[in-house]
Amino acid sequence: MAASHTNEKLRSAKLHIEEIRTKKFSIGKKEPNPLTLDLHRAVTSLSAELYQKDIHFLMELIQNAEDNEYKKGVEPTLEFVLTKKDITGTGAPATLLVFNNEVGFSRKNIDSICSIGRSTKKGKRQQGFIGEKGIGFKSVFLVSSQPHIFSNRYRVRFTEEPNQDCGIGYVVPEWVSGKPHLSSICDVYGVNKILPTTTFILPLKPDKVEAVRAQLSELHPEILLFLSKVKRLYVRGCDPEEADDVSTISIFSETEHMDLSDERANSRVVQLSVKEKKCDTELCKYYLWREAFPVKPGNQVSLRMDVEKWVITLAFPFGERLTRGTSSVGIFAFLPTAMVTNFPFVIQADFILASSRESILLDNVWNLGILDCVPSAFVNAFQSCVRELQLFPSVDQTFEFLPAQDSAIPVFNNLRESIKTSLRCLRIVPSEIFSGKSCLFITPEQAVRVLPKFRDLVLQMESEGAISSNLSSLNKVLHSSLDLEKYSAVLDFLDVAAASGHWYTKCIKSCNIVLLSDEVYVELLGFIVDNEKRFAKGIKTIPLIKYINSEGNLELCTIAETTTGIPGTLKVRYAMELELHTWLSKCNMEFGCPGVYFIPNSTQKALLKNKPICRRNWSVRNWLGQARVSSCSAHDYASLLQNHVSGEEPNLAVTLSNFLYHAHRKGFLDDNSISDICRRIPIIDGADHVRMQRTVTLVPALDSKWMKLFGPQNPFVEQNYVDIGYVYSKSSLFLGESTPEKELLHFISKHSKAVDLPELCPPDVVLQIASRELSSEQAFLLLDWIRLLQNKGSPLPLIFIESIRDGKWMKTYSGYVSPRKAILPDETGKAIIDMMKDVLKDVPILDLEFYMNRINLYQDELKFLGVGLGSDDVRRLVANWLNSLASPGMNKLCTFSLLTFINFCRGRNMIDEDWLDVVKDKRWVKTHQGYNAPKGSILLPSEIEAETCLKITNLPIVDQAFYGSRLGSFLSELRLLGVTYGLEEVQKSIAENMTLTSNLPSLTGSCGLLILKCIRCLGSGAAGVIIKIKCKPWIKTTLGFKTPSETVLPDPRWGALFNALQVPAIEESYYGDAIRHFTDELNAIGVVVDSTGATKMIGARFNSLLSSSSLAPATTMLLLGCIRELIPNMSLQRSELKWLLCEKWLKTRHGYKTPGESIISGSNWGPISFFVDLPLIDDAHYGIGIYKFKDELQMLGVITDFERGAPFVAKGLHSPIQPELLASDGMISLLECIKHLRSRSDDEPLLGDLRQNVAESRCLKTMKGYKIPQECVLFDPAWESILKRSDAPSIDESFYGTSIFLYKNQLRDIGVKVDPLDVCSLLSGLLLSLSDRVVITSIYGFLNKFQWSPKDQDKCNFQVWIPGSKGTGVWANSQDCVLHDRKNLFSSRLFCLEKFYKKGLLPFFSSAFGVAENPSINDYLLLWNSWALRDNGQVTVAECCSFWEFVVDSWNQQVEDILKRNLTKLPATMDTVDEIYLVSREEVFIADDLQLKKIFSSSNKVPLFVWIPKSISECYITPRRLHAIYEILRVRKMSESVECNVSGTLSFEHCEKVDPRERLIGRGLIKIILGFLAGPEVNMPVKERHEVARSIVVLSVYKSDKPIQVCYQLKPSASTTVEVEKLKLVLWEKNSPHLLIDELGYEDGKDDLEFVASFADELSRGLLAQVRPTAADALSKIIQMGYMFHFNENEVEFLLMKENLELFVEDVKFLDSAFLSSRETTVTAVYRKRAHKKLEHLGPSTPMPACKKQHRL
Repeated sequence: MAASHTNEKLRSAKLHIEEIRTKKFSIGKKEPNPLTLDLHRAVTSLSAELYQKDIHFLMELIQNAEDNEYKKGVEPTLEFVLTKKDITGTGAPATLLVFNNEVGFSRKNIDSICSIGRSTKKGKRQQGFIGEKGIGFKSVFLVSSQPHIFSNRYRVRFTEEPNQDCGIGYVVPEWVSGKPHLSSICDVYGVNKILPTTTFILPLKPDKVEAVRAQLSELHPEILLFLSKVKRLYVRGCDPEEADDVSTISIFSETEHMDLSDERANSRVVQLSVKEKKCDTELCKYYLWREAFPVKPGNQVSLRMDVEKWVITLAFPFGERLTRGTSSVGIFAFLPTAMVTNFPFVIQADFILASSRESILLDNVWNLGILDCVPSAFVNAFQSCVRELQLFPSVDQTFEFLPAQDSAIPVFNNLRESIKTSLRCLRIVPSEIFSGKSCLFITPEQAVRVLPKFRDLVLQMESEGAISSNLSSLNKVLHSSLDLEKYSAVLDFLDVAAASGHWYTKCIKSCNIVLLSDEVYVELLGFIVDNEKRFAKGIKTIPLIKYINSEGNLELCTIAETTTGIPGTLKVRYAMELELHTWLSKCNMEFGCPGVYFIPNSTQKALLKNKPICRRNWSVRNWLGQARVSSCSAHDYASLLQNHVSGEEPNLAVTLSNFLYHAHRKGFLDDNSISDICRRIPIIDGADHVRMQRTVTLVPALDSKWMKLFGPQNPFVEQNYVDIGYVYSKSSLFLGESTPEKELLHFISKHSKAVDLPELCPPDVVLQIASRELSSEQAFLLLDWIRLLQNKGSPLPLIFIESIRDGKWMKTYSGYVSPRKAILPDETGKAIIDMMKDVLKDVPILDLEFYMNRINLYQDELKFLGVGLGSDDVRRLVANWLNSLASPGMNKLCTFSLLTFINFCRGRNMIDEDWLDVVKDKRWVKTHQGYNAPKGSILLPSEIEAETCLKITNLPIVDQAFYGSRLGSFLSELRLLGVTYGLEEVQKSIAENMTLTSNLPSLTGSCGLLILKCIRCLGSGAAGVIIKIKCKPWIKTTLGFKTPSETVLPDPRWGALFNALQVPAIEESYYGDAIRHFTDELNAIGVVVDSTGATKMIGARFNSLLSSSSLAPATTMLLLGCIRELIPNMSLQRSELKWLLCEKWLKTRHGYKTPGESIISGSNWGPISFFVDLPLIDDAHYGIGIYKFKDELQMLGVITDFERGAPFVAKGLHSPIQPELLASDGMISLLECIKHLRSRSDDEPLLGDLRQNVAESRCLKTMKGYKIPQECVLFDPAWESILKRSDAPSIDESFYGTSIFLYKNQLRDIGVKVDPLDVCSLLSGLLLSLSDRVVITSIYGFLNKFQWSPKDQDKCNFQVWIPGSKGTGVWANSQDCVLHDRKNLFSSRLFCLEKFYKKGLLPFFSSAFGVAENPSINDYLLLWNSWALRDNGQVTVAECCSFWEFVVDSWNQQVEDILKRNLTKLPATMDTVDEIYLVSREEVFIADDLQLKKIFSSSNKVPLFVWIPKSISECYITPRRLHAIYEILRVRKMSESVECNVSGTLSFEHCEKVDPRERLIGRGLIKIILGFLAGPEVNMPVKERHEVARSIVVLSVYKSDKPIQVCYQLKPSASTTVEVEKLKLVLWEKNSPHLLIDELGYEDGKDDLEFVASFADELSRGLLAQVRPTAADALSKIIQMGYMFHFNENEVEFLLMKENLELFVEDVKFLDSAFLSSRETTVTAVYRKRAHKKLEHLGPSTPMPACKKQHRL
């Protein structure tokens, strides 16, 4: 019985599918279903929507699963299984199976999925449906081209490709009779598992396998968080070669947390678990707060008109969120979006999503209204969490939910700020009394954040009783569980302030620090150090520093008391070692040093404790050091004591020495430290005085060497040389420890580095003892002292040593003298003394008997002190003596004695060069000029007379008459002394020291020749002599005495010019012929001796005349005449006349100029002389005779032509040039000058000046008058075919002649437009000043000819001439023009240029001025909007076609975006009228279902449907294409928008079931269907047509005695609803296994033609409407004919033959098997037997109540 029931349901499902194919898609019918075309368009729109949106198909499937119905007690589960098996036999590389344990597909569900836009979810948001995008199941086509559905008794597949019978894809069902088999599905799902009710089999496209795998792997674990039905979701693979890969997401538990008095809110705890391959199960609890808010009127939208409340759910994760490698989604719309808010909680609400589901629409008023309510929901949820502390393990966990981090999306940042503002005034922050013994809630601004370290310190101080009662009165602090680093961002978000430095200071001040243990005390100091910046200056006023006072008691002082730096500042110290610290503390009390104290011993021990906290202690010590509480060594303390000891307390000085002695003995001070201190401490000297300062310490006087030399008194007391007193030799007692006798003296002497002679380093003062006569012992002590000082290598004090050298303490044979005057000679020295005994007397020789010959052992010291030793010093003594005699007036005897001494010393190589230099410079030699030094004196040879020499020089010539002939025997000695003798040397000396007398007549010719001889003798070294005499007038010339440079050696060639110009020549009669032997010497001193020099001399003379204005015009003419004569006679070269070429001697109109700066006037200069200021030679000054010498002047450089005169034209050109002064040849001359300047160089500065001057002058005559060159055109005759000369400012060729074209380059240089493109630029600039259409058109033609385009890229601002009537016109902006307006739509808005200009000129306007070829989409939109403003709001068919044809032809992404933004009204029509109305885009529908359109057409009072052209002749746009565009513009589809409801009183339970085979569904009907489906119009494959036929065979037929009434609703707007009711005789809902018929029609049978037609139409359209709509009508007619003959097989055979249809063998076998007497075929039985095992749990076949879900997308 069960098998029979199952088979029955299977047949019913199959017949249902066949019915859909036949009736709806007209598969098997000859006449198509009229609604097929609408379905085709709807499917096309679906295709466009699928592939133009970024749709996540998995989300759509999960959304459908959530909307499905489930049996009571069933845990809703969705499973995704990915396998590489091709179980469908389609060749797919992988297959995705989706299992869902819902109640299964019903007939109505199948009808819905075979339709477009028939979802029943619309308007049912309140009932919990979350789908709304209209995509649903059809999204699987993104990844699969042939999706399969196995649910209940249905086994169908859909194809992406259009069905070959009806041309429709996506929605045409095909019955699956082959693969995949249920066994294959079971193998994938699991053999031992019960197969879920519904299975989707998706053979994946090859390019989508990895994308699907990625989407599966990226399924967010929180996807189930806000779903009310689906509890479990599985993702796995099932391939045996791969390990089991399962990822499970489930809601583990759900617990209602609390009941709230407010019905709008509730909360619960949800636990999610995730189990992945080879991983432990991950768990996470979420606290969900759900609160409802009324929808505000201003936020209502059409998509949610039925929703009255916003339900907002906030999810707070208890721990780490489950992310499974994906980002933490922040926004859910039941399912996760891709939006990340950066908040630690999740927001769930009924948001309106973008088409991709990845984000919500942030500019949507509905969404903004929800977001405005989120802060309120969050605050309520947060307060609930805070109040219910038992929900969380600690009070701080709730604060992890605060949105402390900024969001990358501005809208959420605003939400975050709203939450922050709301929370700041609430008592939500847990706080505690400082001790932490109580907790209460306060507002964020009342709370204080305290550093954890300080919190611990307070607890320790409290345990030690150091906390004052005042501490409890401070502000409450943040609870310790929340005052942690990880909550810093949260606390910053709440603006919870951190405790200030003042707050900490106040706390510390209120504590009794004295009572603290040393460990806690150091910890407190460590805290202060670590947070020093917080305290600022406040910490300085806290008594923090512990120290032991002079009475041994513990006290505190502030940092201010240790750092003031003024007298009385406390010095608190501590030692680094405890033993030393203890001893120094005792010493400090012993000394009573004021202001110096030590910290307690225990504090020192804690401060220096060597534990892991030593780094902290180091920081504390460093901080104490900054507070002047520093470590103190024994050395440091001794330094402090040193300042404490005064000169009035000698006992204290001894005590200090005892301190040092015992510190050294105890090892606290090493030798170096002791020595350092002992050098600085006060010392008691031998006079029992305390010496605070000392430079050197002396050993005690008794038994010292210094006392033997100096006597008992210290001679260096004033220099702080201190001798140690005998007071240190006594024994003493210090801190109970004794010091033995003399031990302290020995200690001080040793470590203060006390010294004695000779180690004593003397001060730089006079040694008084050296001024007295010394005994030999004292003398030797002094010499020993000096010896040691010298051996040390350090320099001896100067004053000290000089006092010894100058002191008279040394004994000689002639008495006591200073060492510098004493001498100790050797044998040679004694011989010298004997030789000079006549001049030497009382020589101080040391007394050897007094010094017992021991004195010879100190020769180095004696020499250092200045004592003369050996022969050298004796020689030096004699030399000094002779040196003192060498002076003016020295007699001959002394002179010869001196020369004899020199001879003696020179013979023995004993000569002292320094002494000799001194003697050389002394004036003791008798000369004709008086006594002179030997150096520089002259001893004349016999060849030179002294009288001649003395006339030209002042040299000191030795007076040989005074010395006599004996002087000649000392020539070597005289030479050694610097006396000059010998002819050559004397001549050189004369030359070098020549001095000419002012009495020139006294200079004889021999004097002149002597001068020349001296110059010759010097040779190259005569430069100095020459300079000296060169400027003196000592040469006798024909014009008197002249300087050499003014003189010329006579030359017969230039004699005439010499005489004419009075050039001075040497007088040969005065010097004789010998003068010509000295040509080189004359030339050297400046005398002109050659032709070149003579020329220069003449030139100089000429310049002299010129400068004195003595060059009269007659002289100039005479000079030019001489030049004319000299040129042929003497081969005169131009270079020899440089003196004429470079001087300004020619008078011109510009004054005197050089020849090269002058122009001699001629015929070529006349035309430009009116406007050019030129330096023409002044013929008024010279007379016309000047022109006779034109050749000579030209040879001299005078300018005669333009080639050289062009620069002068450029300089002298007037600016600007007056046109009335400029004749044609004048302009030609200017161009010629430009040509010559340009030939020199383009960089010639004058060229630029000339160009600029001409370019700025209105100097060119054109056809339109005089203009500046930039406004002129050099018209090319080749242009006359395009442009007239008069159309442009062309240069007047008749005025200038054709020669003007020879200067094309020069004209271009000054700015004349010569090249076509330059002419184009000029003409384009002149256009706006023109209004003659002919001229403007000619210019446009010229510009087009040379392809001109403007340099400015902004072509929108160019003007175009629009001709008008009667020669008028206007200039229009180029953006207001188009080339073509083919349908003349824009005549009132745009200028169409093809109306005004020839076709060949139109491309020019586009390329040059940016004129659009056709109107743009923006132009069309403006036109469209202007039509919409018409009073009747209508457009014509032609206008509508023109607009949409342009849109289709121009379609691209930019056009799409513009239309989406700006096209607000669309064309709509009504069937009752032909008018086309422009209606708001939101109020019209796409008529994608022609049956529905027909239904609504009868009551169509407003235009509901978008306009579609009725024929190709009317518009070439296909309806399919236009439908696709409407869909892109988000126009609603009618099939998706209409709501269809069967009368509520109609139910199959109240209908009578009839046997369909009695009269309706028999063998004849199936034969007709099979024959038609196999025919040429449908040509359906065997299996598919059998499945279709089977769907009819299994139909259950019910007859109703009540009218079958259907109500259709359509809502164009929120306030408008269109309803249509229709009575039907036959009703077969899509995918339904039931056929409902009218009882009366059924009873009447073939007599009721309306019933027959309704039956045939319903079946044919149900079967073929989606597959082949056009064939549905043909099938309907055949079925009607068959019905009329009761589907008699013979009549059917005839009917099929008449329609040229036949059955195939397979079809006959199918009929035989389908209509056996048992009504059950073997194949069906086997199928039902296998399916029974897996489908036992499926739901009933009866339809669900209307209140439950019936359709899926």
